[in-house]
Amino acid sequence: MSSTQSGQVPKPYVLSYIRKPEFRVGDEVYLLNAGGSREGPYVIASLPSTGHCTLSDSNGNAIGGGQAISVDDVEAA
Repeated sequence: MSSTQSGQVPKPYVLSYIRKPEFRVGDEVYLLNAGGSREGPYVIASLPSTGHCTLSDSNGNAIGGGQAISVDDVEAA
């Protein structure tokens, strides 16, 4: 590391990462499939844990058996 003019070594820092959108219950999203296609739109039914959600259709029927889905696998509609 190089030093500053005062002789002190600068402190290391972390660059900010691009923030993923934060979803809320009731938001409409698309479910992203492995092949790149999208399903939906669906509604965020719950947020059971950080980084996960459950989805339902517009009639309130659970998608995927109500299993938690990573928010990396959905995008805002």
